[in-house]
Amino acid sequence: MSRRLVIAGLMAAVAIPAFAQQQNQAIPQSTTPQPAETQTNPALGQNAQQRQQRTQQGGAPQDTQTPARQGQANSAPAAMGEAQSQADRQYIQQALALGTVSLQQSNFALSKAQNPRVKQFAEFEVGEQNLLAEIMHSFADPNATASTTRGAQAAASTAPELPAKDAQAMERLSKAEAGAAFDKDYVALQIQGHQELLKLQESYLKQGSGNRETTNVAKLARGQIQEHLTMLQDMQKELGR
Repeated sequence: MSRRLVIAGLMAAVAIPAFAQQQNQAIPQSTTPQPAETQTNPALGQNAQQRQQRTQQGGAPQDTQTPARQGQANSAPAAMGEAQSQADRQYIQQALALGTVSLQQSNFALSKAQNPRVKQFAEFEVGEQNLLAEIMHSFADPNATASTTRGAQAAASTAPELPAKDAQAMERLSKAEAGAAFDKDYVALQIQGHQELLKLQESYLKQGSGNRETTNVAKLARGQIQEHLTMLQDMQKELGR
């Protein structure tokens, strides 16, 4: 039941923002803007001449027409957007790489694990990693969400590069014989991989990215990873180190 709720939550993390975008598009906008001369601001003056004099004098926070303030206003969001895009790119790249490793290891365990708990865990992991990969890849669609950055789109459309140590571990499991030794090795590798996944979620959330979709996914993934680590550590005790 808990895994069904997690899967539903992950899907909602992506579906809700897209629905909100559609709702926002449905809000009618006024086609007759009010002339600037009728939009008075006591701090700047009651007419165009007073506002122009006030702007030329400078000094008030409301004087946003000055070239210096225009430059600051335009450059700050651009810099923030670039940093956010890079953070999203790195998060998705690493999440897809770590998820791919966990998925492939668990595919091997489906046919080679002998311990019933280990085999059941592998089944859960395959389903959840496939779902997470599907969600991550959905960010490659520029029309899927309203706030997905270019970095997230680029990372989601690119095949992940696996670290050499992870590729070697997968090869070892692929050649291993079924039995108790395989079960121990699989569980140990899953603990290591889940610890890295947890560290990734916490690091990304700590940065405070403005991407609502990936932030929601990271929050949900963090809770599930913590639950899996508890299960894996219990299994490791049962199997013996």
